[in-house]
Amino acid sequence: MNASFLPVPALPPGRPLLVVTGFMATGKTTAGRVAASLLGLPFFDLDEVIERRAGRQVGEILANLGEPAFRSLEREVVGDATRLSAAVVATGGGAALDGPSFAALTRGAVAAVLTADPDDLERRLEAGPDRPLLRPDPSRRIRELLRERSRLYAKAGEELATTARSPGDVGHELAGRYRRWRRDEGDATAAITVRGPGGPYQVAIGSGVLRHLGARLRRVAAASEDAVVVIDRSVDPILGDRISSALREGGFRSGPRVVLPSGESAKRVEVVAGIWETFRHRRLDRTAVVVAVGGGAALDAAGFAAATFARGVSLVNVPTTLLAMVDASLGGKVAIDHAGAKNLVGAFHHPILTMVDPTTVRSAPPAATRGGLAEIVKAALLASPLVFEWLETSPLDETGLPENLEWLVEQAIRIKAGFVSEDATDRSVRKALNLGHTFAHAVESASGFETSHGEAVAIGLVAAARLGATHGIGPEGLPERLSALLGRLRLPVVPPEGLSGGAMLEAMTADKKRIGGQSVFVVPAPGGARLLRDVDPRSALEALLPSEVSHRG
Repeated sequence: MNASFLPVPALPPGRPLLVVTGFMATGKTTAGRVAASLLGLPFFDLDEVIERRAGRQVGEILANLGEPAFRSLEREVVGDATRLSAAVVATGGGAALDGPSFAALTRGAVAAVLTADPDDLERRLEAGPDRPLLRPDPSRRIRELLRERSRLYAKAGEELATTARSPGDVGHELAGRYRRWRRDEGDATAAITVRGPGGPYQVAIGSGVLRHLGARLRRVAAASEDAVVVIDRSVDPILGDRISSALREGGFRSGPRVVLPSGESAKRVEVVAGIWETFRHRRLDRTAVVVAVGGGAALDAAGFAAATFARGVSLVNVPTTLLAMVDASLGGKVAIDHAGAKNLVGAFHHPILTMVDPTTVRSAPPAATRGGLAEIVKAALLASPLVFEWLETSPLDETGLPENLEWLVEQAIRIKAGFVSEDATDRSVRKALNLGHTFAHAVESASGFETSHGEAVAIGLVAAARLGATHGIGPEGLPERLSALLGRLRLPVVPPEGLSGGAMLEAMTADKKRIGGQSVFVVPAPGGARLLRDVDPRSALEALLPSEVSHRG
């Protein structure tokens, strides 16, 4: 089997973490949960993560496997936490002992070291579970460990005394420190930088960020006067006037908006030709800016028109669907469909700015939003085990969507930005973002695009995990675990009944990602993904249509 490893690159900074550390029994978990609730951020207790992964309590790991084995597990979990942004993370009391991993976790973070008087710690620990590290003399060992770790704690962050203070009071203080430290840019809760071939550009994420579209665009397009809005028909009545007004406030001429048909029907050459004709009538030159507003199809069509008119005019993306926010809005891939093949004709044309307001997806039907969760699962599967685990257990709202959807958008965008920044033109590691997509495009094509892209990606992810398992790649039990997660999110994991296996196989062999005339498949692997060549078509089809299916989404 010809397979290339596609490692996960470094991720760009997002909003800072709030790291809560300190000696055992200082109240890190309880106070951290309070702070997370006050800040509206997810909470991760790294000792709890270790226990969940190991299937046993921390005390049992230390007693039976020894401290070196526990520290190895802890180092891995701390490393996973460094890939998060905008979360509250409580570490174990000894996490600071591993200097490199702990330094990576606290770099750029708001770090607080909880402290308590030794006598107070002794009283608290008497009522708790057995602590093997305190044997045989807890009183003496508490003081010894405090002395041994004092220098590490002093370097970790600002102290916060907890003696005679309630966990609620300490949690409020932690939240206050985070709010004072964080410096937002405008109304954006995050500003993520993507390195493109023409230079870096920003993805601004936050509630109300679209109000600042004109001002932000003026910073990166100082010489531009014309900004043409190309917008999906379904969102024009909701956002069209707001977008045009924000552009005028930035000093741009916007004129009448170009309204596109909704969905995949926008990605036809006839539609793009109409956009070109509008540009010609308005006498646009290469200093103009195209502002694409809508879902992935609208961004693709508008982006392709911008890439090809006058050999390329600047592009700004304003995604309005979850799928577009975490996928189509950054990375520079713009394309239209041709001859029944999805995205067959396209180009690379990176935006100069992307503006993401995650609250806009809440007005869309849950079924339409749900498809974007498949791309978020893909991103987590590739690069963030803690986000994947959070999705497995996080609360869902009454519609079945994760409650902290805005946070998930930030995590997924950071992951894609990392791959794009490392490989802007899709020559190497960025191919990992095609995880499951050879299967997905085959399902879409064979269904006549009746299966949405998000649903097809969900199906493709499970098929990719199965194909990887067939070749001994990927964690044991991943296809079943992935199926359970996607089912929890109400996404399908097998193609619709009645879909022709032959049609899907034909679509896979015609996929544009072929190398040397052969279809390629990206499958999940520890630390990233693997690109498989020379895959037996029957093996691929069996992964997509297993003989025995235990779950249908």
